[in-house]
Amino acid sequence: MDFRKHLGLLTLVLVGGLAFYGRPADACSCMPAHPQTHFSQADYVVQLRVLRKSDTIEPGKTTYKVHIKRTYKATPEARRMLRDGRLATPRDDGMCGIKLDLGKVYIVAGRMPTLNICSYYKEYTKMTITERHGFSGGYAKATSCAVVPCFGARCFKFHPHADECKWSPFGKCETDYSACMPHKVQTANGVISRCRWRRTQLYKKCLSNP
Repeated sequence: MDFRKHLGLLTLVLVGGLAFYGRPADACSCMPAHPQTHFSQADYVVQLRVLRKSDTIEPGKTTYKVHIKRTYKATPEARRMLRDGRLATPRDDGMCGIKLDLGKVYIVAGRMPTLNICSYYKEYTKMTITERHGFSGGYAKATSCAVVPCFGARCFKFHPHADECKWSPFGKCETDYSACMPHKVQTANGVISRCRWRRTQLYKKCLSNP
């Protein structure tokens, strides 16, 4: 767990440095994250349809008028914000703004107060069944497990902690077809709970055809 704390501090320092010294686009840098992590860290997770957009409601921002079809998760503050059916994002791409297509249905996992490229947003029809199941309830059952980004073969040589799964940002099978879930494991000291990638049929099929 100390590794994750140090990684989080390092990320904060890097992002802060980029924001201070870098160009606006550089300040948009953020750590890659598994959809499960987006769900865990979001202030709200919703399925919505984009109705229209305006560039005049808030200075420097594009405001999307949306219809919230389903709310999977939301803090009290986020629920109040979502009642208006409006989500704002910086108008300029260089300031981390995103673009949503009118009429499309998305799953959005966001942090208040605005959407940006570090948020999760994906068109619903382009999501896998596993991703849809995860956001609609599967990820909520795995709050005791953490997905830890892992870079390079050396990283994967070290055994993960019991409450985490190592994940490569290039790991399509884990990203699209699995979730880090707790499992009961028989050991010499008795039954313990360990987190591991859930081996769905689609996940196993992906692993066999990388």
